[in-house]
Amino acid sequence: MSSDETKSGNRTLGLKKDDYEILVMAGCAIGLSILYNLLQESMFTSDAKKYTALITMMTSLVYAVLAFFEFRHELKSERGHGHSHSTPKDGLPPVSRGVLANMKGTAFDYARLGTLTAAGMYFTNWSLQYLNYTLRVLFKASKILPTVLIAVAFYKKKFTISEYMNILVLVASIVLFSYGDAVGKGKTSNATFDVRGILLITVGVIADALTSNFEGEHLFKVRKASHSEVMMAASLFGSMYMLIIMIVSGQAGDAFSYTIDNPSLVAKVVISCSAGYFSITFILKIIQRAGAVSAEIVKSVRRVVSIVLSFVIYSKPFLSWHLIGSIFFLLFIYNTFQAKAARSKAKAAAARKQPIDLEEIGKESK
Repeated sequence: MSSDETKSGNRTLGLKKDDYEILVMAGCAIGLSILYNLLQESMFTSDAKKYTALITMMTSLVYAVLAFFEFRHELKSERGHGHSHSTPKDGLPPVSRGVLANMKGTAFDYARLGTLTAAGMYFTNWSLQYLNYTLRVLFKASKILPTVLIAVAFYKKKFTISEYMNILVLVASIVLFSYGDAVGKGKTSNATFDVRGILLITVGVIADALTSNFEGEHLFKVRKASHSEVMMAASLFGSMYMLIIMIVSGQAGDAFSYTIDNPSLVAKVVISCSAGYFSITFILKIIQRAGAVSAEIVKSVRRVVSIVLSFVIYSKPFLSWHLIGSIFFLLFIYNTFQAKAARSKAKAAAARKQPIDLEEIGKESK
């Protein structure tokens, strides 16, 4: 390596090595997310959509297994660095004490969280018997609305007028898309719309919002649990709840018979959920390496690309209402990005003006 290359900080085409790594992670996050959405839509445009509890159970199981291995890896890494996940009384290293002994949350915590996560997933999947998958993507983005309302009502958090206005922009986008789907209903085999789907996915989104607040305010801030621990335990409880629902409702036999007759369903669930899980992992890595603003850009790109591909691949009618709704959705994404950038600049400016006080930062985050 020449001295000029060394002085330039190992730059190629004006980019540092770290920049290339972040770009690779961003590409992986977007690509995996697209794979997840395409496979999910493939399932919910087939006969498999009738087996909502079965798909929800299998999805939860895949997430639980992946999170278990990630949690184990974290414990091994912490042992290698000479510190433990918790402060054990027996003095044993984390992995030697077992996964359960290193969990920060309680069984009651995860029984409650599992109820919320399973409800969010179940009602969202159920809604796809009546709605287009594209509308699901938009509704999942609208989780911010009940999340904000819950944060204000129960946790006394404050938000700016511009943040409330941006939520209204997103709501307008969803209303326009919903109306477009209602008008285009029946024009193609994939053009579906029923108000029952709106009610079901609304319940799912509210459950997702309760999940986010409970995770953030209790498990992450109070219990200091890791993302992998929370995902592992909540998904395990969720899968058990879905199995109970199938048994009690008498759907278990029919559901498992369908699985045996259609093994491709299992493959789609495993591949799509693995893609979705690792996409989230890359997003978290980007937040660590490049900050929330860069991660927000990546999340926005994957949403837009997923929506575009959904219309193209599944030949759904794209009406003027969808176009106007798309403009509002892009405006929502732009406003979200600007708000994230403003917060990051404000934090950076505050950090330059005064010495870092870790204890004070911890208080502010609460």
